[in-house]
Amino acid sequence: LDVSVRPEWIDYNGHLYDGYYAVIFAKAVDEFLVRVCLTPAVRETTRHTIYTMETHVRFLWEVKLGTPVSVTCQVLELDAKRVRIFLSMHDKVLNLVVATSEQLLMSIDQTDEPHAAPWLPQSGAILEGLLKEHAALPMPKDAGRSIAIKR
Repeated sequence: LDVSVRPEWIDYNGHLYDGYYAVIFAKAVDEFLVRVCLTPAVRETTRHTIYTMETHVRFLWEVKLGTPVSVTCQVLELDAKRVRIFLSMHDKVLNLVVATSEQLLMSIDQTDEPHAAPWLPQSGAILEGLLKEHAALPMPKDAGRSIAIKR
């Protein structure tokens, strides 16, 4: 995902409002879904989608109006119904990671009552391939981090 920070996304401190970091990360997840063959058309015809079960956003550097940012995604873990991903938001001018979002996504069948379901075969195969490909990357140092006050 590549976007530039819009005027309506700026908070009272002159920085990207924290809620818009989540919007940018959510848009990156939408692109990830397309990559794993869960396009809007597939989701509509199969009634298969994902739900975000958990997300953790870290704000590492201030982002200001007009800043071009991009988001990358690394698959960390996968099972039959869930995937854990790590997203990094990069300031394209400073060449710096400005925020991260670790997310747990669940495969959902929305036929009748929504319920957890195995990945569609094509999506599962692509996710397996990404997991193997991304296993060669270093584990992000902030992956699995919880919130605490350091003492």
